[in-house]
Amino acid sequence: MSSKIDSFFAKNGLLAKALPGFSVRPQQQEVATAVLQSMRKRGGVSLVEAATGVGKTLSYLIPAVSMATPERKVVISTQTLALQNQLLEKDIPFLQSIWPTPFEAAVLKGRGNYLCLQDYDVCRGELWTAGDPQFIQIGKWSGTTETGDVSELDFSYPGWMDIRANIDTCKGQECRFFDRCFYYNMKREAQDASILVVNHALFFSDLAVRGRGEQNANLLPDYHYVIFDEAHHLETAAAGAFGVAFSSSRLPSLLDKVKRASRRLDLDQERLKALEQSSLELFSPFAGINKPDFNVGEALEGPHALKNAQTQVAGVGALLDRLAVELLKQDTSGDPIAKDRIDGLRRQCTRAKEELAMIFQGDDENYLRWGSQNRGGRRGPITTLHYTPISVAPLLGPTLWAHNRRVGATLISATLSTNGSFDYLRERLGIPTEDTKVTETLVDSTFDYAANTLIYIPRRLPPPSESPSYTYEVVEEIIRLLDAAKGGAFLLFTSHRALNVVHEQLMLANLPYPLLRQGEMPNARLVEAFKSQENAVLLGAQSFWEGVDVPGHGLRLVIIDRIPFAMPDSPLHKARVDQITAGGGDWFNDYALPQAQLRLKQGFGRLMRGVEDRGVVALLDTRLVTKRYGSDIMKFLPRSPVTRYIEDVTKFFAPEEEAASPIPPPR
Repeated sequence: MSSKIDSFFAKNGLLAKALPGFSVRPQQQEVATAVLQSMRKRGGVSLVEAATGVGKTLSYLIPAVSMATPERKVVISTQTLALQNQLLEKDIPFLQSIWPTPFEAAVLKGRGNYLCLQDYDVCRGELWTAGDPQFIQIGKWSGTTETGDVSELDFSYPGWMDIRANIDTCKGQECRFFDRCFYYNMKREAQDASILVVNHALFFSDLAVRGRGEQNANLLPDYHYVIFDEAHHLETAAAGAFGVAFSSSRLPSLLDKVKRASRRLDLDQERLKALEQSSLELFSPFAGINKPDFNVGEALEGPHALKNAQTQVAGVGALLDRLAVELLKQDTSGDPIAKDRIDGLRRQCTRAKEELAMIFQGDDENYLRWGSQNRGGRRGPITTLHYTPISVAPLLGPTLWAHNRRVGATLISATLSTNGSFDYLRERLGIPTEDTKVTETLVDSTFDYAANTLIYIPRRLPPPSESPSYTYEVVEEIIRLLDAAKGGAFLLFTSHRALNVVHEQLMLANLPYPLLRQGEMPNARLVEAFKSQENAVLLGAQSFWEGVDVPGHGLRLVIIDRIPFAMPDSPLHKARVDQITAGGGDWFNDYALPQAQLRLKQGFGRLMRGVEDRGVVALLDTRLVTKRYGSDIMKFLPRSPVTRYIEDVTKFFAPEEEAASPIPPPR
């Protein structure tokens, strides 16, 4: 490590002087060294698993700041807003306060996060905004805010879609509000910064734009290096950015805008009705599907159903073309507001046509047509159709991992390896195994799991099933665990159905612990409610398996209902399984099992968030001890003692003077 970096992590270094209670962690220094060495190579790539307690954020931030300049920017990309806020509000300001020389950092978000002054001005003349107190409040805010970022608002505005910045209505330097534009002000500030903080979705959207060679369309400034924190999300983020999504509310929303504008325009009303009807007919085959995700090809019944849908899409595209031409012919001379509105509507017509055609007429074998259902839309249930890459490896290979790449990268997470290696990550992201500029670093936690944790796997539970008798046994086991710990528990489920069934049974049991269930309030409020009560019990599904930080005694028990294998009926999961099998691979060991390993490590990681934390992780899936793959999963969990006896859990939580016998030794 260079002397400059070493001066931060040393016993009497800058961190020790600035952080009360700081202790030297060799693991943190090892990560910082790996990141720094990678940054010093042209196109260097480091794969790093830094377990909880290492201090990974500072271990990559310090090398990043030491190497970054406004001309050689370093991008830090995160998956969650929580980590982004931690970087912007805590970690980066802290480093700015102790760094020997000043440096600038900036956050970049997608356009939709920023108020568009042009679109707001257009909407001021619409009847639907007249007298709306929230719209008026946004108008006042627009005159005082420096960023125009929607996150500043303390309320959720249902019409934000109509006034946020978007590519269809954006006129760039030709806009009459360009000098005041919040989005472009953000981009200008980024030019002077050395460190840029973004999310994965924006990074990969920019990468997709660059890959298509679109002129002057880059979403990010040029950069020298990128650090992906929470890198286990990269496959999902890249698949979303390189794919297309089109919801059943998209055309009705566009037509609403056109109808509002048509009061002052000369438009063919019959054509608008035909377009509305065609949109309804296009999505009608999917309306009755009673599952969250589905395969479009399977949902369209009949041998010629897809061809019929493609014919419908061509018809919708023709109607959108005619509408765009009709809008172009409107006389807007002397009325810049009307011109702005019509220009935006025309571009929306064109993009809608292109994306619908891509979804229904795309023929790339590496892409899947599938759909998802959202029952909670303002207009009622909403269907979204997707055209998504099955594997992102061939898309990332020529961009991020090209042999002659100039941009380097660090991929870091507390959960990145499977079976003690990065083979799964390399395979899914297309990182060449023979690339000598790629390094790998695995760093264990600084926490003493052997002394402070216990893993419990019940003896008597049968293998997981959907039977009522199994659910009854699970609930009984959960109640015994909650009584041993006196609450203070996260119950993590692999499905919302299981969560709701168990919650209903626990409510009937009249437990003396406050029960909090995902969905009752926003997740952030749920976590705050949990923290405010010493013995609360929180039942959560996917979004609570990671990114939730509850240090201290308040969370002392984590119960996981089963090994978190992906849902077998997920269309994208099935497509990836089929692709791996067709290529001669082992879909279970090469894909399904590594996914489950990563997910289980994330859930396990909710327990220990600080050196003084202490608690039990209860894994209610007995396949962990009865199946051969179970031992592979257990081998790479933290080195905690394992018991199959509930009495040991009770002893673990009992006061020291009441504990009659020692806890089983670590594995």
